[in-house]
Amino acid sequence: MKHYIVQLILILSLSTLKAQLADHDIVVSVHESTLNKMFKAMGEIKGTSNYSFMFMEGTYDWTLINPQFRIHPGKVYFVTDVKVTVSKYDYRIHVIGNAETCYDSVNNLIFVEVTDAKFPLNIMFFGKLHHLWDVDLGQYLKTPFMFEGPLSIGTEFVFPMPDNTTKTIYAHPVNCGVKIAEKQIIVSAEMEFINRDEKQTTPNLKK
Repeated sequence: MKHYIVQLILILSLSTLKAQLADHDIVVSVHESTLNKMFKAMGEIKGTSNYSFMFMEGTYDWTLINPQFRIHPGKVYFVTDVKVTVSKYDYRIHVIGNAETCYDSVNNLIFVEVTDAKFPLNIMFFGKLHHLWDVDLGQYLKTPFMFEGPLSIGTEFVFPMPDNTTKTIYAHPVNCGVKIAEKQIIVSAEMEFINRDEKQTTPNLKK
């Protein structure tokens, strides 16, 4: 009889799971380093916008330097340095913003996205520094990082039996949940298996 193997544990990065996840059948772990590798692969992230101050109008440029997600229990942060150039004045500032993660069970996708990360837009005018407004990088980084969740396995398996019948097992997740742990986002689920016990007989071709 053929051996059928169904892989129920999918791990996106090497990690040690907490004891409270031991009873879950499916676990997907997205590690902090995985997200930051994606940032590096994107290359330079920059933008240009307009500003006006009194009788002056112009543009300012900003460039992200080493953008990263930092994951701590219960919270995801977006951290980056930003180089800003306004006319002949430029400066560099450290920004700590917020990010969110969620799991869409309908589409089986894990989302991680920047929600807000503000830096002050300053201009030098007659030797004095003036604050124009705050620029929210969350308005420019709207596209979330997406990863496949734990439900990518097939939901129905057909097993030929020795008596020439077949058995159909239907599997579906229950109790899906998201946990933000130290340096990783964990999506876990339990699997419920139902024997549909289809009695379709396979023809015996032996003479």
